[in-house]
Amino acid sequence: MSKSDLTAVILCGGRGERLRPFTDTLPKTLVPLRGRPILEHIIRYLAAQDITRFILCVGYRAEAIREFVRTFKETGWDIECVDSGDATMTDRLLDARERLSGPMLMCYGDTLANVDVRQLRAEHEKNSALATMTVYPFYSPFGIVNVDSDDHITKFSEKPRLPYWINIGYMFSELCALDLVSRNSDMPEFLIALAASGSLHAFRHEGRHLTINTEKERASAETQIVDFFTVLDHGERRSTANTKSEPTSAETELIDLFAFNQEAF
Repeated sequence: MSKSDLTAVILCGGRGERLRPFTDTLPKTLVPLRGRPILEHIIRYLAAQDITRFILCVGYRAEAIREFVRTFKETGWDIECVDSGDATMTDRLLDARERLSGPMLMCYGDTLANVDVRQLRAEHEKNSALATMTVYPFYSPFGIVNVDSDDHITKFSEKPRLPYWINIGYMFSELCALDLVSRNSDMPEFLIALAASGSLHAFRHEGRHLTINTEKERASAETQIVDFFTVLDHGERRSTANTKSEPTSAETELIDLFAFNQEAF
């Protein structure tokens, strides 16, 4: 597979206080899923889609992430840490900017999604956008009760999908989009400025998505991680069993990635 000119910029500076006791000694992005750090799962998935250059925007317990990076010396991947200390997400992006010479894929270090990066880029370029944010359907965390005008309960819906979308990162961005970032601002201000400029587009992702903010979410993610890495499009399993054609190079790498995650069981 050919290498991409795209650099993945992964925001890894958070403390993850809701993931204690893991984050008493580890940065949030190094919290384990099936024995492997969240960050490792993110990097390996993106590498299977041709990305070989990664900038890790670190802060809390940065040395632990630098030590993690040293384990990847033999991969051929270019991984660099940029330490902003205790800073906002957008200040971390500004600190990473001087290391960038082309477009970036901005990811959150606590979020896994089987986004098809090639399709994301194609949509971004088709729209001539400054940035294209990956969005995911919003599901109610509660059961919904339907009530008619006479206060009769007519229907129960258990945690239904609602007509809204949430930001899950995986934002394809041109370097000049960072011109809209002000020092000491934060991500909402940046995104609002992009939207106001008319240059922020959405890429709708309905495949797999895991965000790990709490121990409950981490435990749930551990049960989903194998299926997560065997899908590319819309949550459907991609398998070469019972087919006559040979897998493409992208499919081969994802099959290899599935085997990698099985090793952690």
